[in-house]
Amino acid sequence: MKNKKILLIYFIFGFIWVYLTDYLVGLYIPLDWLLVVQKIKGTIYVLITGIIIYFALIKMDELNNSKEQEEKLTTLINSMVDFVCFKDGEGCWIEANNFGLRLFQLEDVDYRGKKDSELAECTEFYREALLFCARSDEETWKNGEITRFEKNIPLPDGTEKNFDTIKVPLFNENGTRKGLVVIGRDITDRRIAEEQVRRSEKLSIAGELAASVGHEIRNPLTSIKGFVQLLEEKDQGNKLYYEIMSKELNRIDHIVGELLLLAKPQKIYFSKNDLSIIVSDIVSLLEPQANMNNVSIHFEAKQAVIIDCEENLLKQLFINIIKNAIEAYSEKGTVWVEITKVSSESVLVTVVDKGSGISEEFLTRLGEPFYSSKEKGTGLGLTVSHKIVERHNGTIRYSSQERTGTKVEIELPVKNSIK
Repeated sequence: MKNKKILLIYFIFGFIWVYLTDYLVGLYIPLDWLLVVQKIKGTIYVLITGIIIYFALIKMDELNNSKEQEEKLTTLINSMVDFVCFKDGEGCWIEANNFGLRLFQLEDVDYRGKKDSELAECTEFYREALLFCARSDEETWKNGEITRFEKNIPLPDGTEKNFDTIKVPLFNENGTRKGLVVIGRDITDRRIAEEQVRRSEKLSIAGELAASVGHEIRNPLTSIKGFVQLLEEKDQGNKLYYEIMSKELNRIDHIVGELLLLAKPQKIYFSKNDLSIIVSDIVSLLEPQANMNNVSIHFEAKQAVIIDCEENLLKQLFINIIKNAIEAYSEKGTVWVEITKVSSESVLVTVVDKGSGISEEFLTRLGEPFYSSKEKGTGLGLTVSHKIVERHNGTIRYSSQERTGTKVEIELPVKNSIK
């Protein structure tokens, strides 16, 4: 549009110059000088238009260079896997890469020249996140130096991404705000890896502890249990006390057994088994306990699912998970167990209850040894469960709310190799 206007102005100027100068020459210049004046007039016109064209070409080169640099910058920031955004001194967005636009669902929004508070009106889901960005921008301006912090950004699928965010304020020579550079690096995978390392270290410590004290506890424990049973037979008057002692000794024996499971460096061998049969057997095994707690178990498997696994370990895993779901109820309830094939490569086992649920604090630490929400729990059951899932190259996920219930998802590969 601008080029058309320039061309139109050039034509108008040319016509005015030609006809106006011809008119003035014919009116005031003698015939003897007419040819000379016409040449001078043409020369002046050529010089003027040449100068105009010269400066126009320079301007076009500058514009092309500017566009080329802008395209290079756009290509560069769009190739980055980080969130990159440039803002002016007023906090208005100048440029953002595609990653950032997708992150905040702003792909179809004309974001340039808008502040975070204005963009917050364009995406309801990320409204609070964008308003937080505006507040943190102000803090960066006030501090007058580079700021760095971590921020969790929620995703529509219910998960979160963790970002390591750096904000760099730019100032003019007189101290006024010039601009702001925002770079956010997705460190979600790194945090998950760090958490896995932390859990592995705790499992290693628990295993070392179990290996050193497990057998030392079990040996005298067996003798104590035998003497308690012998005294119970001879002293019927204190039968109640002996029953309590036996019960507590059995509990200690159970804890030691779980510790030894952690410590045992056993090599497992995978074989092909029908996962639906394994889970069905465990449901049948736990149904009497469920009935005693006034809880029913609803099991559904739409088809046979053959996977490579260690059958006994998986049985231990599902006993722990389903038993926890049963014990989550303080009164009548139902536990739902379902097996679905996610793809040709993996299968998903889901255990859902509508019981007491788990607080956010406990949810983040599930699977840690000696950390349990139960009054008499040790946390070793889930620690062993996590280790079993890990050794099967699977994943275990939890979602829960207090007084609402808990959902556990265990995803296992169909094919596995010896570990």
